[in-house]
Amino acid sequence: MSFSKEESKFVAIFCQTLLYGAYAVIFFITHWVLVHRQPRGKPINWTMVGISLAMFILATMHIAVNFTRIIKAFVIYKDEPGGPAAFFDQLAEFTQLFGSTIYVVQTLLGDSVVLLRCYIVWGRRLSVVLFPAILLLGSTASGIGILYSMGHVVPEAEIFAVQLQKWILTFFSMTFATNIICTSLVAFRIWHNMKRESTAFGGGRNLRPVLFLVVESGAVYSVTLLALLVLYKTESWFQYVLLDAVRTRLFDSISYSLVSLTPIQRRYHRLLASSSP
Repeated sequence: MSFSKEESKFVAIFCQTLLYGAYAVIFFITHWVLVHRQPRGKPINWTMVGISLAMFILATMHIAVNFTRIIKAFVIYKDEPGGPAAFFDQLAEFTQLFGSTIYVVQTLLGDSVVLLRCYIVWGRRLSVVLFPAILLLGSTASGIGILYSMGHVVPEAEIFAVQLQKWILTFFSMTFATNIICTSLVAFRIWHNMKRESTAFGGGRNLRPVLFLVVESGAVYSVTLLALLVLYKTESWFQYVLLDAVRTRLFDSISYSLVSLTPIQRRYHRLLASSSP
């Protein structure tokens, strides 16, 4: 039995709600630590607070939009011609465009954080992050292309329409490449520092928790993106389930949040200090 778009939307909102709940708990703990549990005399890192807050606000807005679309499709427009399926095919409808805009901004913000982390860990060397930065610009351009195309496709065109495919595949491919490259660079830098200190001092700092956290969160997000690419290319409606899971940026947000927590925070910032030129 095929997986219909209506079924995929129900499963997607269920999975997204579970992931958002987990993320909300971690966000509030992170905010409490960043603002109220800093060591005496150490200033609050307002950059980390601001990024964490922006990610949470965008995730909250997106799940609210998704619930609105579910209500509109299955309650308000259920008796319209075509039913809920026809509503979900209205790509130029306001909530569809607004939700897609939030997702594009979420993705670009998350990729920017990954890029910034890589830039800082590598001692602010522009040459290291030049290619990922170009990929981020490409993601921005293709994201704009997605939103423009959605507003101008023929009425009731499906998400797999030819006008959209080139932009969507490009967008997912570039954000996938950006995350793979930046995560690999950060992981290599941490591993190299551990090996160097172990050789020089016979011990060194235990950065394994930071290394495992960066690699695991990056790997889960990248594998999810790859699966999403395959599902979209094969025109499977199950792609909506993974898409809404990716839209929470849960794993990326958890990585960013946990790096903010002690004792991982102290190890991470010592790494950044040693990476500075």
